Amino acid sequence: MKAIILAAGIGKRFKEVTDQRPKCLIEIQGKTLLERTLTALGAAGVTEAVVVIGYRGEMIRQVIGSVRAGVQVHYVFNERYEKGAILSLWSAREEFDDDILIMDADVLFPVVLIDRLVRSAHVNCFLLDASAVNTGEEQMLLTRGGRVLNIVRGGSGDFDLIGESVGFLKVSRTDAPLLRTILDTLVGQGRDSIEHEEAFPIFLAQREVGFERVDDLPWTEIDFPADLERAEQEVLPRIVVLDEEVSGLRQ
Repeated sequence: MKAIILAAGIGKRFKEVTDQRPKCLIEIQGKTLLERTLTALGAAGVTEAVVVIGYRGEMIRQVIGSVRAGVQVHYVFNERYEKGAILSLWSAREEFDDDILIMDADVLFPVVLIDRLVRSAHVNCFLLDASAVNTGEEQMLLTRGGRVLNIVRGGSGDFDLIGESVGFLKVSRTDAPLLRTILDTLVGQGRDSIEHEEAFPIFLAQREVGFERVDDLPWTEIDFPADLERAEQEVLPRIVVLDEEVSGLRQ
């Protein structure tokens, strides 16, 4: 299994920081978001990560290097990073030769959260937080019968369960080629300004994708200055406790 971490974007909604550095290099109590992501992946047993870079990509290479927390890191450059995020995932299409974790690079989370995804019995799987407030901004997972039927920003309707996507998706090596074909088709049609999540409903219509709930776990996406403040004051202290518990159990 390998992680594909999408870290190419400019982060326009957080310009006071991202004018100087990529969003994944925001530091939270002395560690960058990307370093924290790689550390959690290593603790969950994932030993390879592909980081898709674009905006100030060389800065990411210099800070992170080729090995971090036991995870081998290599890089794919998305030269059209100013367009839609679909191009970042499409740029990594040659890496779809294993079970993959597709991950946004701007999420702060504990080890147990990614471990829940890695170890899920669902070979294709999202992480779903049903406790999240739907403001219309969030990517919402719409489910029925234990299966994700759609993902849409601000989604609602008559479903068994609706919850926010954490921004992580596990895809089996058997089904990854289909996702690559979908990406090739969309990009070939000139749809290069869309979000990568807009490829997922096509995939969901052809493959069964389950979900694991993470309502009980602390996590946050860092989009705005208020998100960073909340991450530092509310989310990280809870993550530290959980990660210490996991570390103690594994010693």
